[in-house]
Amino acid sequence: MAFFTLPPKQSKALPIVNPETGQDTIPLPTTHFKHGAPNSQTKKSHKTQATLAQGLWFPSPPAETYPAFDADEQYARGFDVYAPTFVPAALKQINEYAGTVIDTFPKTHIDYLQYISGILPASLLPALPRPQFADDLSSETPHLSPQCYEKYFRSLIEVELGYQRKENASYALYGHTGILKFNDPDEPTVTITVPGLRENTPNVQVDDEVQLRQLRFDYGGHFESSFFPWTGYIYNARVSAVVRATETLVLRVAGITYHTAEVVTPTMIPPWPTEFVVKFNIQFFVPMVRYTPMMDVLPHITQSLDLAEQVLKNDFDALDSFIDEVTHNGSARPKADELSTTNVYWKQSMLFPTEADCNSQTHVVNWLEHYDSTRFDESLNYEQRIAVDSVLCQNYGTMPYLVSGPPGTGKTKTMIEIALQLVRNVPNCAHILVCAPSEPAADTLADRLSKSMSRNELLRLNRPTRDSREVLSNLLPYCYIQNDVFALPPFAQLMSYRIIVTSCRDASMLMYARLANSDLFTVSSTLHQQIHPTLPPPSKARLHWGALLIDEAAQAMEPEALIPLHVVSPPLKGPEPLFTPLIIMAGDEQQLNPRTSCPSTLLQESLFARLFKRPVYANHPLARRLAKDAQPPKQQYQLHPDLLPILRPPFTNLIRNYRSHPAILAMPSKLFYFDTLVAEADRHERNRLKSWPGWRGRRWPILYHDNPSPDDLEAPSPESPSSTATTGGWFNVGEAHLACAADTQLDQE
Repeated sequence: MAFFTLPPKQSKALPIVNPETGQDTIPLPTTHFKHGAPNSQTKKSHKTQATLAQGLWFPSPPAETYPAFDADEQYARGFDVYAPTFVPAALKQINEYAGTVIDTFPKTHIDYLQYISGILPASLLPALPRPQFADDLSSETPHLSPQCYEKYFRSLIEVELGYQRKENASYALYGHTGILKFNDPDEPTVTITVPGLRENTPNVQVDDEVQLRQLRFDYGGHFESSFFPWTGYIYNARVSAVVRATETLVLRVAGITYHTAEVVTPTMIPPWPTEFVVKFNIQFFVPMVRYTPMMDVLPHITQSLDLAEQVLKNDFDALDSFIDEVTHNGSARPKADELSTTNVYWKQSMLFPTEADCNSQTHVVNWLEHYDSTRFDESLNYEQRIAVDSVLCQNYGTMPYLVSGPPGTGKTKTMIEIALQLVRNVPNCAHILVCAPSEPAADTLADRLSKSMSRNELLRLNRPTRDSREVLSNLLPYCYIQNDVFALPPFAQLMSYRIIVTSCRDASMLMYARLANSDLFTVSSTLHQQIHPTLPPPSKARLHWGALLIDEAAQAMEPEALIPLHVVSPPLKGPEPLFTPLIIMAGDEQQLNPRTSCPSTLLQESLFARLFKRPVYANHPLARRLAKDAQPPKQQYQLHPDLLPILRPPFTNLIRNYRSHPAILAMPSKLFYFDTLVAEADRHERNRLKSWPGWRGRRWPILYHDNPSPDDLEAPSPESPSSTATTGGWFNVGEAHLACAADTQLDQE
């Protein structure tokens, strides 16, 4: 990999030669002033202009007068070193030409229809709700409300897609070198280097689509811009492998042959070589598979919110019509008065909770004595135990339970304890779904759960396109792999797992396989009625999924979190559930927001952060901003009888930090957490580096080190030269050396 260094400041203007005299240094022409002779300050500026203008040629000014120009402002800026790479117009224009399109079909694909047909009678599944298409949407983003929920997020996703397409267009490569290989005649490949791939710019994954247009170059390696400049074939290739360490992509390219690639001549005698160096224009598409599940789940949410609104208005005529539309033909149609209040309002309570969804506390309870259970982790602190016991008691109401805390306070540790307690010690909660917005975070959850669960109890569910090399080796036995790719386990095996861990995005595999609570219950209840027509229907609904836990929830876009939420939601029609599904989310609304391409979008506010702004959380007497003066910390949960009755808090604020020195913790505690954080790191461990000579008398434990070295920009690899290739990411060699040197010295301490 080659690198070049950019200057720390902007470059100076290049000398401009007078075309009339050929001289590169001429005197500054007379400057005309609009308001008479210049004053002393103007003369000084004029002198400065003459000094800066050495080596610059200015054309003679016209006869009319102008205000004095500022050479400092006009020329000291120089050229912009951050300007994008220049690409000849002839190369850009090729991407606008029409051609013969050859698609490469995805290799790792789940046939959900085939999977469903083998396990569930399709005729018994509830009909899918109709989405609100783009024609139904207004041009402006509506205000977020239960009535406009789908329109609100669908419009935001459409805007995000537009920015994503624009961002991906900036990653296009022109005249880029690729290695065409015919090792497998049925599946030729093209290997390319993509600058910035290591930093996910662009973010490319296996089976994503990449468009190639092969260019024509003469034998001297010159671009044939005067003749037909490309072969006329548009290859929509698929990513076969991603090697981020070397920023390499391997693409499967269907339809490319020796002749279409024009790599052989009539004079060449077989056998022909199997590798050729060719040049392409390369474009990166936006993989819709990442956004389609978020849009497909919205109609399910709208269906539930609309029904809740109709029930609230007691509009039974409209309710009967609504139920008729969503009830599958041939299945029993429950009457309006047979609808479960819990089922109807469940999604609204999870997305728009109010004080009416929260239970009241009328007497003082010692939480740690109220719920006596055997803990899997005896090292839990006071606040962590409060969170676990609140979830297990289920006495806070029907709404999401939120666990908030900065880094190092044990959020994931608390979620692991909750998950194990639910499946081990809570009746009628035998199966739960555990999610995180990213694959590494989901791997961390599965890794910690694997220490307490067997391979028959725990499943790490991955999408088929995920590279198995990204998964921790000790987690592979907990994954289901078929034909060397990740897959959905057989139905009976999938239903037997106590805990399934997956990313929020990959929870769509369960949604598309119709394994949500609403689908499973509808099929089972309808079959029960058909097999036992003389028996009364059950008075309580036994649901498969008992709870959803989302860790790092503040980093998930709200439509992304809706996917697993829909999977565990109860059916709209049917009796009261035997166990109402729980939603528990852990995160920190003060940390990173969801990552988006649009620099300013409401998608950057997660469901976790939005819920914490609702009055039932934000205005609670035990909210972090109101409980900051509690001393000692456990008094936050020791209520005085005079405060009763009070709403039970549907949240826990973790305040004990086990990573940072008090001096480091003080600033974020003051700025973001209302002075509620308590440093609990071991005193010996946090002072172990105090004797390091690098402090040199400065204040311990924070040391600011000046780094004067300039930023560098990664250049294209010399192995695949391309004058028009886009450069990679920014880095700073001096900063890296300083960090490594400090780390080495600290490690020796």
